[in-house]
Amino acid sequence: MNRLFNCTCLTLFAALLVTDMPESVLARAPVRLTVVHVDEMCGGCVKKVNRRFDDDQKIGHVECDVDEKTVTFYPAKGQPFTARYIWVEMDEIGKTPLKLVGPEGTYESKPEK
Repeated sequence: MNRLFNCTCLTLFAALLVTDMPESVLARAPVRLTVVHVDEMCGGCVKKVNRRFDDDQKIGHVECDVDEKTVTFYPAKGQPFTARYIWVEMDEIGKTPLKLVGPEGTYESKPEK
């Protein structure tokens, strides 16, 4: 009897935990990354990209991969950015994208407004 009571209590407790979780935990939206492919990437390029986007309010985090010649952009929470925005900013620092893959689609030329 005591074991049955313990199992019932544990089951009810687990059910309460699951139903009491906030929706953000249960249905967490995936992070919407944007990956830019460039023709060359070196240590100086990485510094240039980081310098440009470190203080950008729309960009949460930037990762550069020298071997893959890519720059991955993670949005700041609640601060979306467009593919065109990233394309223009990369172009201004001399890293014109060859290809941009993001939530809006895949581009091989500057996205339209």
